[in-house]
Amino acid sequence: MVTQCSEPDWEPLIALVGLDVVGEFMWMGELALEGGLEVHAYKHRTTRRYLHLSVDGRAFNGQVPGRYREWSMREALAEAFTDWDTLVPGAAEPEAVRELLRRHGVGAA
Repeated sequence: MVTQCSEPDWEPLIALVGLDVVGEFMWMGELALEGGLEVHAYKHRTTRRYLHLSVDGRAFNGQVPGRYREWSMREALAEAFTDWDTLVPGAAEPEAVRELLRRHGVGAA
């Protein structure tokens, strides 16, 4: 359930991608999963794909609206960055994105 869309929380995203890559995303809102876990939805500016991150550092697959399941950071990043290097506009810091993806074992980036 969406709990708010007015006060962005960038900390979960910054903790994962770092300051050089955070600008690739838009904050879309905060969700509360069962049990009250706070999850933030970030949308990649170019790929238009989402990255759902909890405040405790986990990633969630939200491809089925209203149904979220935990998945690995590798899977979450692979989804969010699908075709990122072939789309326009390109990444502001492409080497930082490549390093992030390498660090998490995401394909040949």
